[in-house]
Amino acid sequence: MLDPNAPESSIIAAQAPASAASRAWRTRLAALAGYSLLLVLVPLLPARRVLPVDALWVDVVSSFAIQGAVVALIAAGVLAWRRRLLRAIAFVLLLAPDAATEFRAAFAPAVTTAPVARVYTANLGQRADAVRATAAQLLEYSPDLVWLSEFPDGLPDDVAAEFAAVEEAYPFGLAWPAATGRSLRFLSRFPLRAREEFNADQAPGRPALRLLLDVRGAPLVVLALHAHPPTSPWSHAARNEALAWVEESLRRVDTDVVLLGDLNTSAFSPRFAKLVRDVGFECPSPMRCSVPTWPAQVPPLLTPIDHVLAGGSLVVTKRIRGDATGSDHFPVIAEIGRPVSAPKD
Repeated sequence: MLDPNAPESSIIAAQAPASAASRAWRTRLAALAGYSLLLVLVPLLPARRVLPVDALWVDVVSSFAIQGAVVALIAAGVLAWRRRLLRAIAFVLLLAPDAATEFRAAFAPAVTTAPVARVYTANLGQRADAVRATAAQLLEYSPDLVWLSEFPDGLPDDVAAEFAAVEEAYPFGLAWPAATGRSLRFLSRFPLRAREEFNADQAPGRPALRLLLDVRGAPLVVLALHAHPPTSPWSHAARNEALAWVEESLRRVDTDVVLLGDLNTSAFSPRFAKLVRDVGFECPSPMRCSVPTWPAQVPPLLTPIDHVLAGGSLVVTKRIRGDATGSDHFPVIAEIGRPVSAPKD
């Protein structure tokens, strides 16, 4: 205990060891927090490429790779400012694999394409206001193919009339009942020649559809999905069953293919990488073949789980996120093209 009658120099000398010890503890705690954060970010960034493809926890953590990359950059900046250069470099190195992939994709040669179709897909979240906003967007963008999931039942008369007016521009398509309040709508300007329904054994009632279209005389297979969210072991298994059905379906066809819908699979997850690799979809990098779409109400957590992918001789030439509709998902708008050979000299 300090003596209040002691000289000031003695008091300062007594306080110095305590202050130095406090700084030492803060330094140790900061170092421990930095190392812990480094370990947390490893599965989100470089290690997710080698983690088990079908593990539920891998799906969950890898969904937020974008946010993990932002945290890694912030941590690297703070550590560099505090002159902890080795730890700053460690955080930067976490970004190296994704940075290399994006770098290669950025310098891939440009391909000349001929337009084939415009595509619009959205999860409406069972909301009537989302139907109204979607109807307005469909009138603005005028896509050739439209896939809507969680289409609500019992629309107000004015909203039903607005959407019916939009449907008049699409002579082909279908309305598909699924679980209560989660109906599916497919609209097409191209003739629908055949269709096939798939229901996961794990959870029937949320079907995937395989549709054969005639696009100006050429066949096009469209796989339209609203997969289960991987929030529990059973729903994760049902989601994986639907993705496996997609892979198996496309092994049996030798034609142009478009996959669209709410896959509930982040573009950064190992399961998405497996789908792209096994099927041969055009996807140079996760950030170049997706747009963040969910959860719309929490922008800092946005992750790309709604997709438009193309295969066969088709590529996605443009992919953008549509305006908010009131659902918890943003829509995805894409343009599909076919590469054309450059004229020979």
